Amino acid sequence: MFWIETTNNLNSATDLVRRRRYGVIQVESGTFHSLTLRPWPKLISRLEIETLGRWKHRRGGDHVRLYYNFPISSPGFLTLAYVESTRQTTWKTLRRSLEVLDWVAEVRRANASVCELSNEKISSRLMQRLGWETHCEHLSGRHFIKRFYGEYPRHGWLPVPAEPLGNFRREIPSLDLAATFEDAGHEIDLVDDRVGC
Repeated sequence: MFWIETTNNLNSATDLVRRRRYGVIQVESGTFHSLTLRPWPKLISRLEIETLGRWKHRRGGDHVRLYYNFPISSPGFLTLAYVESTRQTTWKTLRRSLEVLDWVAEVRRANASVCELSNEKISSRLMQRLGWETHCEHLSGRHFIKRFYGEYPRHGWLPVPAEPLGNFRREIPSLDLAATFEDAGHEIDLVDDRVGC
């Protein structure tokens, strides 16, 4: 899927979200505006944050664009890659974008959401208020995680996903081969290793 798809109706977006790994949630003035599914992940750099990010933040309006990725190497985790906001972004707008992120995590049956904060103005207390806790403290930077493991926050304005995605996990049968053969009703015969001449 090498194209961009945009929807403004989350009721019909479930299958799209299940099929696509990378997206942008856009909320304006406290109201969901759109969900754009991208063919590539959002990659960021310090240079982008310091230049383009600051320039976009100076613009007026009440807008948030939240970029997320489901890394191929960690399919059970949702990465909050980048948050782009304007100077007049309200608390309600930010909350709504994070509620949609929770909904995406539920649709994809993610175990947890993770992020690294580069903005020092966002406190650990605020992150805890939003359900995130500190994570990987031994690494440089400020890392946070929001764990789900099957229990997702319920937001009344968002649709409930019809059927959960089985994720990329599957049950692993017992590795005890003797029990496996015994359960199947087979007897294990010992084979003579000697080679006949």
